[in-house]
Amino acid sequence: MSCVLSGAAHPQQATGDEDQITELLHKYETSIDNADITLASEIWSHDPGVTFIYPLGTARGLQQIEDEVYAGRMGKTFSRRDLVMHDPAVHVYGDAAWSEMTWTFHATMKNGSAVTTEGRETQVYHKENGVWRIVHVHYSGPPQTMPGAPSGF
Repeated sequence: MSCVLSGAAHPQQATGDEDQITELLHKYETSIDNADITLASEIWSHDPGVTFIYPLGTARGLQQIEDEVYAGRMGKTFSRRDLVMHDPAVHVYGDAAWSEMTWTFHATMKNGSAVTTEGRETQVYHKENGVWRIVHVHYSGPPQTMPGAPSGF
């Protein structure tokens, strides 16, 4: 995973903040790969306003994210998970930041069938007591063009 920092509001903080968010992205990948609720609790904010938007709906609050995304979708659906993020770009503005990337998700369903999906993701972070935490994730599938529409529609 490579990270590109852009738009830093405080250049003297940029390298440390970029490194912390890059490490957070690695931990996020690991938390998904292992459906690890304990690690999720370490990297996500415990603020009640955190959200995770994905094709099946919206999980609100850390408990619902842990129950629906980690234990439910990741833990109950797949026996093996491998999330690979591609070229995340990190943008830091003081105590707020976000990253954007594409990803490939290789998994094995509980019934043994292999699945590979691709998508796009944006993550939003907030620095809490000097530590970056995830406050929002939004992911969706790859871009699609409507049949018969001009490119990009």
